[in-house]
Amino acid sequence: MEKEDPTRAKIGEESKGRGKSPHIFQAGSIEEFLQRRPGNLMDQQAEESSLSLAQWEAQWQEFLRSVENPHSGWGIPHSPPKPSPWEDAKAFLASFEQVAEACQWPQEEWVIRLLPALSGEAAKAFNRLIARDKEDYGKVKAAILRGDALCREKQRQLFRCFCYQEAEGPRGAYSRLREMCHGWLRVENHSKEQILELLILEQLLSVLPSEIQSRVRESSPESCFQAVALADEFLLRQERQVTDVAWSTICRLSP
Repeated sequence: MEKEDPTRAKIGEESKGRGKSPHIFQAGSIEEFLQRRPGNLMDQQAEESSLSLAQWEAQWQEFLRSVENPHSGWGIPHSPPKPSPWEDAKAFLASFEQVAEACQWPQEEWVIRLLPALSGEAAKAFNRLIARDKEDYGKVKAAILRGDALCREKQRQLFRCFCYQEAEGPRGAYSRLREMCHGWLRVENHSKEQILELLILEQLLSVLPSEIQSRVRESSPESCFQAVALADEFLLRQERQVTDVAWSTICRLSP
């Protein structure tokens, strides 16, 4: 897996020959890349149908270079480091899949293409997989999203369980709470409506009966709609089990 990808080397040569690569993944575009939700990238592809596959490839390589050098500032003196694309893992993977489809990469190559972009918790989730699963994009994606959900849950618990004694005075307490809240709610990547949904979801899960709550949390719902559907499904299964037991008892006692 550490062997140089001949396709990547070829793309690098092509991008040098063209000078400046197309604008989709130009310098400073990490935030723009994350904003490309499913459908947006395809809309732009339709508008820019003149782009060749080599150009799409070059854009991805330029994006990877920006990820590998987050503190470079892209030629702007004293510019702050760009945020990690993995601050919103679900959105990043959705955008990556749109790029992969636009570049017409075979799906068995998706993991290899994604590897250079892995960092932080996403890289840890990948490394925890067994060797066979590391070649399966579906399993890699599931592991990354599961790790991201667990990380956010940990941040939520830290925020809710924080004690004043853990900080140095009111200012320190405020700073710690703000940091943990940002890690949990990801305010830079979510709208007010999405943040409100997360807060309602948290309260909904906390008021559910313990048995239902544990089952629902196992599935890591991302919205109140999903949580309610999971809870209803659990209750329905319970009702069916009670009915089956009652019917079995009646049949057994019948002459």
